[in-house]
Formats: sequence, C-alpha cells, structure tokens
Amino acid sequence: MDPVQVLDHQFVVAAYTVTWVLQLGYLARLALKWRAEKRAVERHVKDAR
Repeated sequence: MDPVQVLDHQFVVAAYTVTWVLQLGYLARLALKWRAEKRAVERHVKDAR
C-alpha cells in the first residue's frame, strides 16, 4: 500500500475511535444522570410518606 493511503486509513480509524469514545462517554454520562435523578425521585417519594 501507498504510505499516503496507510496514513489516510490511520486517520479514519482514529476519527472513528474518537467519535465512538465521545458517544459512549456521553451515553455513560446520561446513564449516570438518569440514575441519580431516579434515586432522587425515589428518595423524595420515600420522604413524603
């Protein structure tokens, strides 16, 4: 393979990797926020009794 093609391929792989890491990180952040919100609602309902 041509060195330019190898470098282009490496950049594409790196770009996809960074994109997936960012998306999974954001998904994890949403999951943690959702869990905290769920616990806060449960705590509020429990305290209201």
